Amino acid sequence: MNPTIIMILVEGIAIALTLAALGAIVWMATRERRQGARGKAMMPPVSGEIAGAQIPSLLTPPELACFNTLHAVAGKEYHVMAKVSLTDIAVVKQGVDKSMLERVAKKGLRDVDFILCSKDSLAVACAIELGESSRHGDLTLGDFLHELGIPYFRLPVKTSYSVPEIRGMLEPFLKEKPPTPDEMVATMSMEAYRACKQCRSRMALKRAKSGKYQGMLFWVCSRYPECKSIELFTR
Repeated sequence: MNPTIIMILVEGIAIALTLAALGAIVWMATRERRQGARGKAMMPPVSGEIAGAQIPSLLTPPELACFNTLHAVAGKEYHVMAKVSLTDIAVVKQGVDKSMLERVAKKGLRDVDFILCSKDSLAVACAIELGESSRHGDLTLGDFLHELGIPYFRLPVKTSYSVPEIRGMLEPFLKEKPPTPDEMVATMSMEAYRACKQCRSRMALKRAKSGKYQGMLFWVCSRYPECKSIELFTR
């Protein structure tokens, strides 16, 4: 065979092998990149932080404030559950019209903010929703819960909720007697913390025993009378 032809064949084979090797390298790099991206997407979130950022709460600040207040008032007698599916509530009720469930799905009603459930049977005692009532066509959340026979309360969206106010709302469902004013002061004194604006010492809750402010609660600096900082207690 002509030496020139042999040289051309050898060079052609070398070029083909080089191109094949380059193609293999590119394919492997692409595959690793895809697997890495897929691994990151499928990686479960780490409890507490994701890449240094705090995981947001399942509840908004107003929802969390309401949840904590409901738990403080009714937690001894009921389970306080948040973001409960309306379908799940409906299926535990006997004789629910299936057309109602279909209407709920079509109107975009998905869940209720809070429900109180009996600790013995998990039966739904009542439901609580935050914010203004919104009508989806001819159906509201209140209409749906009323048809299920579930008492329903709607509260405004706030950053804090009054324990006495919530207790008064839920009084028909509570068996335990409300705490006396002195018991409430003792509980708040143990749980609450407030720093004095003047000396940064801890403040304590005190009830006025006489005068025009008799019976009212005040934050009093623990260094009183050296520090005379006093503030009216507001919930």
